[in-house]
Amino acid sequence: MKNYLQIFTASYQRVSAISVVDLDFFEAFYRAFTGASAEAANKFKEVDMVKQREHLRTSVDQMIYFSIDRKASDTLLNTAKTHSKSGKDIRAELYEVWLDSLLQTVRQFDSEFDEETEIAWRVVLAPGISYMKTQYHRL
Repeated sequence: MKNYLQIFTASYQRVSAISVVDLDFFEAFYRAFTGASAEAANKFKEVDMVKQREHLRTSVDQMIYFSIDRKASDTLLNTAKTHSKSGKDIRAELYEVWLDSLLQTVRQFDSEFDEETEIAWRVVLAPGISYMKTQYHRL
């Protein structure tokens, strides 16, 4: 039986600990994400990307915790508020681009990436992504 949380955690530790050609994982992700979507690129035009990369690390951590205990922390709730229609207006479709860009970056950084690793990332992040989407009109 596969333990997808374990597979995800091992992969996440590998990718967040290394850099490829002096490019860290989170920086590479944002390049992939903004390159994949003009809408995403526009959302980050006036953003301090150093701080944004730290926000991403925190958000991924919060999504992991949410996947485990299904409790939305204050941090995750605040992220959902920021991403809602009344906030930065991050539409549901962008989460698919976000996840695809994230997986593209994992593939680039994780030398052990395989089909099971991709499934693990999708399974672990799915509850958090679903939560973010459902909060879009509510907050």
